[in-house]
Amino acid sequence: MKGKLFFISFFLLTCACAGQACSDTLEVSRKYKTILIFPEDISESIIGNDFGFIADLPKAKGGKFNGRILKLYYDELATETENFTNHTVITETGNVYDFILKLTERPKKLTWYIRPQKAITNIDGNPRSNDPQSRVVDSSDVRDNQVVRNEEPIPKPNGPQDNSIKRATKELYKSDPLEYYRLRCYYMQFDKAKIGRYFGRTDNVFLWLKGVYFNEDELYFQYRVENGEGLDLDINFIKHQIATNYKNSSSNQKLKLEPVFVFKRPRTVAGKSSNHFVVVFKKFALDEKKEVVVELDEESGNRNLSLIIGYEIINNPIHF
Repeated sequence: MKGKLFFISFFLLTCACAGQACSDTLEVSRKYKTILIFPEDISESIIGNDFGFIADLPKAKGGKFNGRILKLYYDELATETENFTNHTVITETGNVYDFILKLTERPKKLTWYIRPQKAITNIDGNPRSNDPQSRVVDSSDVRDNQVVRNEEPIPKPNGPQDNSIKRATKELYKSDPLEYYRLRCYYMQFDKAKIGRYFGRTDNVFLWLKGVYFNEDELYFQYRVENGEGLDLDINFIKHQIATNYKNSSSNQKLKLEPVFVFKRPRTVAGKSSNHFVVVFKKFALDEKKEVVVELDEESGNRNLSLIIGYEIINNPIHF
């Protein structure tokens, strides 16, 4: 009976995704690693059921192609003999890929090359593939990396408030700067990273700097906290300080930076998930002897980490 229920559930999940061309089934096992190689660096990896299924995210240090490689396997200590779930991967340009993961004794295929045409959408609303024949292929099927593009924009989300970016006028900036900051942050929170692989790390917990932006008289720091571990990360504080970049300097005093606005700074980052947030400061600049030190402190835990942002990034923000 259990086997029949498993088959029916798996069939329904596959059929539901079939209408969106999302459910290529990838076999995962305990003794082997299933390797996915994407056309660009991986930004997010989300497993629907992470009890048993494990995704090894790209390591902080690695070879030239490290950021494009994802490793899937099943927990050796788990007791299930049958299991499946969904798996979503988002790459740096915002392309979204969906798969079905299925537990098996030995996968028929261990290495998969993911073509750009496999993306089901783009989280930023950029052009994406609309090739009905797109699929996961092995190395024998790869012809080229040409992307077939579909000019179908994805509208920005609308909440109960009027979040139209058209409201972010100079008049609003003067009359209600906090609302102006909120609108700007609302529309940039999920923008793709403008800075390549800039992060602080402790074990499998990351604080990514996605970009530093300048607008009116403020600097906007765009972040992503990624918790690749199974235990939730409860955040005590995230603070910014200006310090000298000479570690052994006797005058290395830290000057605390006070933000004028914080947008969606997380209190808790669930296991195997990530959160985006933005911190806004009044405009400042640094000389070459100074840097910004960002410290994340875990409440009732030791997974604390720091991120150092150099003066060259602070002094060369992206204008918007």
